[in-house]
Amino acid sequence: MNMEAITSTELSTSVAGILSDDHRMADFWGMPTNQRRLLLEQAILDVHEWHFLRNAAYRHTLQARGVGETITPKELPLILRPTAQTFKSYIDILGTPFPQDRPDEFLDWLADQLSVELPGDRLARFKDRYGSLEALLSDIELIYDDYGFEVITSSGTSGRSTIMLRDQDGIDRTVESFYLSFQRYLEMQADHQAIFIMPRTTRIAMVRMASFSVRRIGLPEDHIHFTIPYAAYPDQIRIRTGRTYRQGMRGMLEARVMNPFMNWAYENMAAPRTIKRTLELLDNAESSNEKVLLFGGWIQLHTLALQLRDEARKINLPPGSLIGTGGGMKELYPFTPAEIAADILQKFTLSDGQPIPIRDVYGMAEGNWAAMQCREGNYHIPPWIYTATLDDDNEFQIGSDTTGMLAFYDPIGGGQLFPAFFKTADHVRLMNGSTVDSEADLCPCGETGAYLLKESIQRVDLMDEAGCAAQV
Repeated sequence: MNMEAITSTELSTSVAGILSDDHRMADFWGMPTNQRRLLLEQAILDVHEWHFLRNAAYRHTLQARGVGETITPKELPLILRPTAQTFKSYIDILGTPFPQDRPDEFLDWLADQLSVELPGDRLARFKDRYGSLEALLSDIELIYDDYGFEVITSSGTSGRSTIMLRDQDGIDRTVESFYLSFQRYLEMQADHQAIFIMPRTTRIAMVRMASFSVRRIGLPEDHIHFTIPYAAYPDQIRIRTGRTYRQGMRGMLEARVMNPFMNWAYENMAAPRTIKRTLELLDNAESSNEKVLLFGGWIQLHTLALQLRDEARKINLPPGSLIGTGGGMKELYPFTPAEIAADILQKFTLSDGQPIPIRDVYGMAEGNWAAMQCREGNYHIPPWIYTATLDDDNEFQIGSDTTGMLAFYDPIGGGQLFPAFFKTADHVRLMNGSTVDSEADLCPCGETGAYLLKESIQRVDLMDEAGCAAQV
C-alpha cells in the first residue's frame, strides 16, 4: 500500500498498523506538507494511546501532568520527555550510576520503561551483582534472547550512560532511516569503501547504526572497515575519560592505575595503530581509484590531517568520495570544527580538483534517525519525523523560522518498546518545522522539509551529559 492511500482510520486500528511494512519511510519525501503533517499527527495520537496503556514509566509521567489515554494535537507538547533524563533515570532510582551493583532494581526500572511485558520468572537467572556494566547488559540480551533485544548506550563518557533497548523491529526501522538518509544526503552507493575511525565492538548507538546502514546499502564486508583496534565497552570508556569512578578501593585503582594506563596505551599504542591503519586504507583506495566514505569524530579526523601534514603529503580520492563526522566536540580541544575542516581540506582532495565534501551528522542515542548536513551546511531532518521548537513555557512555536529547544516525535520508526517523543537538550533554529502549512524558507540546496540551520545547534545541558559518539 502506498503512503498516499493510508487513512486515519487505518492508522487508528493499532500500533501494529502504524508500524507495518506498508508504511514506507521513503514515500514521505514526495508527500504534500499538509498531508504529511496530518498523517504524522494522527500517528502520534495513536502511538501515544498504545504506549500509554502499556508503558508504566510513560503513563506515570503523563498522569502527573494531567494527561490521559486520549489527547488532541494541541496537547502534543505535554507528552514529551527529556532526552537528558529519561533513560538515565535509573540513577536517581538506584542511587548509583552503576546498575551492575543492583541488577534487580535496575531490571525493575527497565521493565517500567518498556511497552512489552518481561517474564518475571526469568529474573532468577540474573546474578545478584556483576563485575561490569557490559556483563549485565550482555546477560539481558542473553536471558531475553527470544525478544531480539539489543542494548545500546550513549557514549557514557560522563559515567552516566543512557541505556536503551531496541528489538529487531526497531533495529530494522532505525537502519532503514539511516540508510535512506545516507543515500539521499551523502549519496552513498555500494561501490564505496567505508572507513570508520571507530571500534568494531561497542554499544554506542551512532556507531552501530552507521555500520548497519552501510551494510543495508549493499557494501560487502570487505568494503567496511573499523580502524580503532579495541572494543569500547561502557566501563572502559568511563574509566579512560576519568570523570566517574567506583567507590572505595576499586575506584582508587581505577583512578590511580587503570585510567593512567588506559590513556597511555591509547596515546602510545591504539592511536598510532588507528592512524596507520586508516592511512593504509586511504592509500589503497587512492591507488585503486575507489570512492571512500571516511567517517570519524572531529578530533580523530584532525589527527589524521596533522599526520599527513607531518608526512608532507596529500590524499587524492575519486569524485564521489566524502568525509563524514558526528557527535560534536565532547572534550576540550584547542581547535574549532571550522578550523579542523580547513586543515582537512588542505590534506584531502578529489582527483578532479574539487574540494572533498565534509558532512556532519546530527543525532542522539534516543533518536532512531539522524539529520544529515547538506552541501549548504544545514541539517535535514527526515520527513517522517515530526519536529517543532519549544518556548520557555514548553509550548510549540509556530512559523517557518523558529528558535528554541528542539522537540521531535518519531511515530513511524520509533519501534514498539517505548514512545519516541522527546524534548532534546539542544537549542536550535528550525526551518519549516512540522507545525507550518507551507514550504517556506527552503534550503538553498533545494531540499524541502524541516532542517536545522547550520551553526545554530547549541547544547544547553552539561557537555558531559550529551548522548553522542564523539569520544570513544
